[in-house]
Amino acid sequence: MTMYLWLQLLAFGVALLDSAALVTGQGVDTTTNATTTRKPACENKYEGISVNYSYNGNGTYSAKLAAGDEVTCEPLECRQNQLHGLETCTNHTVEIKHDSCGDPPKSLQLEVPPDPGHFKLEVCVEPENAATSLCLIWRKNGSSACDANKITYKFQCGDYPRQNSSEQISSNKLEFKDLEPESNYICSSQVYYNNLIITNQTETIKTDFGDPGVPKSLNCSNVSATDAQLFWEPPERTSHGFTLCYWNASDRVCLNETERTYTLRNLKPFTRYDVTVHAFVNGRVFRPGADAECKFKTETAPPSPVRGLEVLRKTDNSATVTCKAPAYFNGPDTEDYHLEVKIEDKPVRYYSRKMCSFVVEGLQYSTQYTFEVYYHNGEHRGNSESVSHTTSYNSKALIIFLVFLIIVTSIALLIVLYKIYALHKKRSSNLDEQQELVERDDEKQLMSVEPIHADVLLETYKRKIADEGRLFLAEFQSIPRVFSKFSIKDARKPFNQNKNRYVDILPYDYNRVELSDVNGDAGSNYINASYIDGFKEPRKYIAAQGPRDETVDDFWRMIWEQKATVIVMVTRCEEGNKNKCAEYWPSMEEGTRAFGDVVVEVNEHKRCPDYIIQKLTVTHKKEKATGRAVTHIQFTSWPDHGVPEDPHLLLKLRRRVNAFSNFFSGPIVVHCSAGVGRTGTYIGIDAMLEGLEAENKVDVYGYVVKLRRQRCLMVQVEAQYILIHQALVEYNQFGETEVNLSELHSYLCNMKKRDPPSEPSPLEAEFQRLPSYRSWRTQHIGKQEENKSKNRNSHIIPYDFNRVPLRHELEVSKESEHDSDASSDDDSDLEETSKYINASFVMSYWKPEVMIATQGPLKETIGDFWQMVVQRKVKVIVMLTELRSGDQEACAQYWEEGTQTCGDVEVQMKDTNRSAAYTIRAFELRHSKRKEPRTVYQYQFSSWTAEGLPAEPQELISMIQNLKQKLPKKNSTDGNKYHKTVPLLVHCRDGAQHTGVFCALFNLLESAETEDVIDVFQVVKSLRKARPGMVPTFEQYQFLYDVIASTYPAQNGQVRKSHHQEDTIEFDNEVDKANQDANCVSPPGPLDEAPEGNKEDGGSKPASGSEGPEHSANGPASPVLTQSA
Repeated sequence: MTMYLWLQLLAFGVALLDSAALVTGQGVDTTTNATTTRKPACENKYEGISVNYSYNGNGTYSAKLAAGDEVTCEPLECRQNQLHGLETCTNHTVEIKHDSCGDPPKSLQLEVPPDPGHFKLEVCVEPENAATSLCLIWRKNGSSACDANKITYKFQCGDYPRQNSSEQISSNKLEFKDLEPESNYICSSQVYYNNLIITNQTETIKTDFGDPGVPKSLNCSNVSATDAQLFWEPPERTSHGFTLCYWNASDRVCLNETERTYTLRNLKPFTRYDVTVHAFVNGRVFRPGADAECKFKTETAPPSPVRGLEVLRKTDNSATVTCKAPAYFNGPDTEDYHLEVKIEDKPVRYYSRKMCSFVVEGLQYSTQYTFEVYYHNGEHRGNSESVSHTTSYNSKALIIFLVFLIIVTSIALLIVLYKIYALHKKRSSNLDEQQELVERDDEKQLMSVEPIHADVLLETYKRKIADEGRLFLAEFQSIPRVFSKFSIKDARKPFNQNKNRYVDILPYDYNRVELSDVNGDAGSNYINASYIDGFKEPRKYIAAQGPRDETVDDFWRMIWEQKATVIVMVTRCEEGNKNKCAEYWPSMEEGTRAFGDVVVEVNEHKRCPDYIIQKLTVTHKKEKATGRAVTHIQFTSWPDHGVPEDPHLLLKLRRRVNAFSNFFSGPIVVHCSAGVGRTGTYIGIDAMLEGLEAENKVDVYGYVVKLRRQRCLMVQVEAQYILIHQALVEYNQFGETEVNLSELHSYLCNMKKRDPPSEPSPLEAEFQRLPSYRSWRTQHIGKQEENKSKNRNSHIIPYDFNRVPLRHELEVSKESEHDSDASSDDDSDLEETSKYINASFVMSYWKPEVMIATQGPLKETIGDFWQMVVQRKVKVIVMLTELRSGDQEACAQYWEEGTQTCGDVEVQMKDTNRSAAYTIRAFELRHSKRKEPRTVYQYQFSSWTAEGLPAEPQELISMIQNLKQKLPKKNSTDGNKYHKTVPLLVHCRDGAQHTGVFCALFNLLESAETEDVIDVFQVVKSLRKARPGMVPTFEQYQFLYDVIASTYPAQNGQVRKSHHQEDTIEFDNEVDKANQDANCVSPPGPLDEAPEGNKEDGGSKPASGSEGPEHSANGPASPVLTQSA
């Protein structure tokens, strides 16, 4: 039995002689099989013999033969079938035999493996590729006698079979690619010798940081002249920092940042910058990501002083002033250079032009002048450079002492006038300055400001506005911009940030308007709007930013949910080529538009000079409620910079808004662009007027503090804070003077009653409240010695700020041959190149369009008069005087029956038609430098004595209705900002008394037709500010009321607008045309050539077949004279 078991073991060992032996290092057994020659007699004796190798750690192996004790081995020392001390990489022959076998011994070849310590597994990946690949390599530490061809390797990494080597390979290196960055991989590898594992190693390897990606939401904002703020969000992958680069055309700066915001400082004004931000990681290598980009342009700043200022003598009393451009324009380089001519720091002249080359003429002899030149880039004035120059002695003068005396007297007068002018200029300049608020963040800086009682409101205002508004500034700067105790978290959430127009104007969390959630979307309940308390009414208003394109749906959702019925918009959609607000309503052509679930339909669109009213109907798709009426009022007279010139405009807006609001309405929604500056100003005026009416006192300071506690930055600049006070003073001084036409007759009846009879009537008291505005602006030009003879009345001289400049003939000749409605003059050279004429620009109802109010021409100014008509493209001249008043000349006859020439202007009278009250003359004007003629109509009203009132007021109304057909159609959106085209010119003897009444009546009729209201007080007040002597008497003031009342008589409680029937006129010409049709005027052409057939037919025909240059779009070719029925 024992022999049988031994034979089985031997057979098993022989079968395993060819199998692999595992070598794993010291102490690890390795087994191999020996191949024997089987003999029949001992076939089972040597089978199953195997060899196990075990590394000893000292460079030797031990081998154990797995066979029974009956098997012996030779010639090596073999005890219990074990061999010791076998050197690596050596071959040995072992003979094995069994005593029972007669055959020769079996030879067993032993091949000892190499030393496992000679192999070391290392990571060999290149640093640039370490993010997505890794590499393993077995390195040998020493030489070996082993056969290198028998050494093979196997590698395995992670759970990616495509990366693994499933078989033994001869290469000691393998690279794994397309791995995930910043990931751990468990890698193992084995070394085989002759298919026997001799060593095995496992490593945990982490791939490097990968590409960080692109930063998100890069935003360039809060751009000023020298600073800009950058904001961005980190990329989705790991990043260790950011590289920010910004550059312009000449400079480039790059820097590394770890924060997500950065403020660029010391930038160049009015310069376009490009900005890139990319993230980076610092792993085995520095690895940058892709760039996020944004662009911006810095604001303008004051330019640097001009260079190379030089004065060259031209004549005894004239000089040429030249300079080089400033080193830095800090704005457009196409604006004007300005020259101030001073005597002892007192300005006496002012010039401006595109090039820095000035010719100054008419200087005083033997006088030292200071010439100050600066460049104005359109928004900012640069510092002045000055140079002194003394004019020469007048070689033609005969009496030196007289010249000296005149100069001394002029200097003394100019000093006084300059001080008055400088004081007024300092006071008025505050309206245009938008001073930055002082950064404060706590309520300790608040001042104690007492409420102002109505009876001292004007005196308090004058006290605070004195010294350049120092007290107003102190109050305003003491109010914190933002109250830090109120959190602003919701507005700063990532999903709400793109809904904010400005990053620093955000609603407080506690009183923001919350919308209903939409489908659980994060941020769907957010809108940049805040509840604002009224005088004593909580949440009377909602102050909101101007909707952006992406928030228009949210805006209308707020209107619907808050049940708002009035929207007050105090901005234009675009101002200064900048988007201020999206146009969030449908046009009249479009009719209806859906904004999400809210549908808005426009029913009525009414345009007025200062505002636009739209009647809307709002419905909700998912609610069965009937549509709601919403009134949208857009105030259009807030200038791009500063505040409205007259606080009365905001009081008028308030009346319109309150007319549409009622107790049951939701909050009044008020917005501008940011929803703080103009919005806060309007709300402040409305609330404080309510307080003034209720308590006879106001606390403007306290209410603005309250506004700031409910929404940051409300009433944004000092000028707006002052404007609230000005509106209160205006209201407290003058009250409500606007009257609806439907109430005019009863109102006027009450205003004329004296109670008691000894006291002035309310209408007289209203007239007495009118400010005179005497000498409120300078009149330097009209009072110059060389211009005094051009004034018919020494008390009626135009103010400098709105006088009509008249260009010289030489400059007019440079005008284009093409006769268009564009200006024929350039007002930028106002003081340098213009001649003087006693004429003023007067604001018309359709602002900013104007009329010209001027005196009756003198004989020596007839040429200037016609030059003004040509240069300003006048269409209609209104003459309100006879040529003589008693034995005095009231107006020179500035026309002739045929043709007359006035300088470069040829005036030909083409037609004359006369009615009982007024005469119409048609003139054809030709300029020697133009090809096309121009037709001008003159309306001379003859039923008005020099000292009285029009004998037939309705004739005057009839004339106004008739001449309006000759004027261009109104365009209240654009107007004529620079007064280049003035279609209407009005004159009487002095250009004030009759002219003022006519201009007031003209504007009142426009107001009545457009708005069904009149405001005689404000219209006259505006005219008095524009020209001295306008509407000076109570009789004229009352006349305006009476004429409007008779023009719009009341009938059954309703206003009935008068209809005019055609007037009867008498032709005044060399031939008898008494039987011609009196309903119209023949177009330009000789009157004596009119056909006799005009006696009976229904209308006159053009003489000589000429229609003249008029177009039918401007009305009939012939002026139609009408009178009231």
